[in-house]
Amino acid sequence: MKRMIMKKIVVAAFAAIVGWAAFAATYKVDLDRPNGIYRCGETATFTVRLLEKKNLDASKRPCAVLDNFGTTVFTNLPFDVSSVGAVFKVSGTLHEPGFLRLSLPPTKKGRNDPFVFSAGFEPEKIQKGSPSPADFDKFWSDARARLAREVPLDAQVTRVPERCTAVFDFYRISFATFGRRVHGYMSVPKDKSKAPFPVDFEVNAAGFGSWTNDMAGRGDAICVRFSVYPFAPHWKWHKIGLEAKYKEMDAALAARFGAPRYCQAGITESREDYFFYPVILGIDRVVDWVAARPDVDKSRFRYQGTSQGGGFGFYLCGLNRTFTRAAFYVPAITDTMGYLKGRQSGWPTIVEGNSSTPERRAVAEKWAPYFDGANFASRITCPVRVAVGFSDTTCPPCAVYAAYNEIKVKDKAIGNGIGMTHSCRGHFYANFGKWVRSGP
Repeated sequence: MKRMIMKKIVVAAFAAIVGWAAFAATYKVDLDRPNGIYRCGETATFTVRLLEKKNLDASKRPCAVLDNFGTTVFTNLPFDVSSVGAVFKVSGTLHEPGFLRLSLPPTKKGRNDPFVFSAGFEPEKIQKGSPSPADFDKFWSDARARLAREVPLDAQVTRVPERCTAVFDFYRISFATFGRRVHGYMSVPKDKSKAPFPVDFEVNAAGFGSWTNDMAGRGDAICVRFSVYPFAPHWKWHKIGLEAKYKEMDAALAARFGAPRYCQAGITESREDYFFYPVILGIDRVVDWVAARPDVDKSRFRYQGTSQGGGFGFYLCGLNRTFTRAAFYVPAITDTMGYLKGRQSGWPTIVEGNSSTPERRAVAEKWAPYFDGANFASRITCPVRVAVGFSDTTCPPCAVYAAYNEIKVKDKAIGNGIGMTHSCRGHFYANFGKWVRSGP
């Protein structure tokens, strides 16, 4: 009965969130503890000031909702929007490690995305949604061995004169993997007297745009950047209409597997059919290929990645011992089973996105743990830095912490972005980037 009552509360609260689409406002939110961290059982107080209310209607009784960054709603409190400058407080607590999320009406008219601010309750104790599969290590070890045995590397390296500069040469590179190729770029310094060179490795964030199609080279390091898509990126992507390939890819995968996005496709069939399976293995062998170059300084083989690229950092650093330092910014693909503990799972929510039938969901639940960054985290052996957004509803802080807490190396640290959404703040890139490049 208690579960049924709670379910009704959750539905009512989230119905209110959907109803916010007509509202828009601007807020300033402060916590009574600037670092945003509390012990379980302590009370966190959010002070909200209404700065602008262009489309807010006092008669609509917009609500401030407190939940556990998941399905458990604690407060659904109407607040006063009669005047700009209105201030109200909302307080709450968690009795187990997690994040207490405050959601307010959207800041953009016509959007259903609420304004979010959250507080952490002993987040360093958050546990991932499910244990690692018993055969996790064997599965990936066998997969790597099978790829090496069955699929020739077929490295294709093409120098691109128009992208070369006075200090580096620029290359397109691609490699074979199961059923497809992986594509990316590499730049190599021209001044060979400074070899061997450190390596800066990256996998792109999700979506499509300049961040998935371009890379800036450097004269002091070998830079490598890879796409996850089955077609080659291009720096003139907009001019040549390359985005059409991205949309065609998504549409074809949706037609074949019934999943909304590429990042959710195939998991309902098998582990090997999941979109990321050949990508992970293909880029993993790229790491080995780059590391084998005679001009590479293996003591300085670094990784940085954002969102999807951060999730791939967990994958690659967990699989491959080549990396010496790594930084993951608002990483995706973490805690894929977080929903089992009543909280939001990390992007791309591959189980939730494959729940159109009980049968599809059951298969997704079976295979999703093999692609959970939190299960790769404990296999990482290099020092790591992680940036997490406390207001990130794409890669929620509970999911990021679930993976971070699994990292066993002593030299690790996490940067808490209080009020930070999925747009990672520049100071994390500057400070963690400097740390990554400053040491072995």
